[in-house]
Amino acid sequence: MRKAASWALSFLLVVGCASTREEPPSSPPPSLLEAAFAGQVEQVRAALEAGGDPGEAGEDGRTALMLAAFNGHAETVGLLLEHGAAVDARDGAGRTALMYAASGPNNATVEVLLEHEADPLAVDQAERFTALMFAAAEGHVEVVRALLEHGSDPSMVDVDGDTALDFATRNGHIDVVALLKHGEMGGRMPAEEAR
Repeated sequence: MRKAASWALSFLLVVGCASTREEPPSSPPPSLLEAAFAGQVEQVRAALEAGGDPGEAGEDGRTALMLAAFNGHAETVGLLLEHGAAVDARDGAGRTALMYAASGPNNATVEVLLEHEADPLAVDQAERFTALMFAAAEGHVEVVRALLEHGSDPSMVDVDGDTALDFATRNGHIDVVALLKHGEMGGRMPAEEAR
């Protein structure tokens, strides 16, 4: 019994019951990709200031910018762009950050990307989807409006011949249908109809 008690006391002294014990190491900070995905602006800033690559991508080719855009983290997107992230970089499927942002109700993020000259006419490699098609399919009226105001072409077709209007119609997004069909853009008409 004494041997066990002696061993336990020795163990406790070695692992830190003594007052001089150091704190256990904290968990490592999140990677730039993880921080961007979570919208952790200060962690992204710290990683970039420590020399992190703003164009860092995972195995699938998705960049930190794409991950932040997908989750609508507009401030993180802006920070990455300010540090040199390529606004129109493409992942393994040929998708851009603007396409990822447009797939959600991420109007502020879409605006940040468009202000940094993201290409609203870019198409992915597999399906030839555009950011406008993603936004229309999900019914994000304000995102559709922003894309149209920045030059998205509603007549573009995917590999099946479908347009953004077809996606909106199929998914029952009547406000997006009205916007695409009638150019109801806050009192403005698309440029081609205004002539």
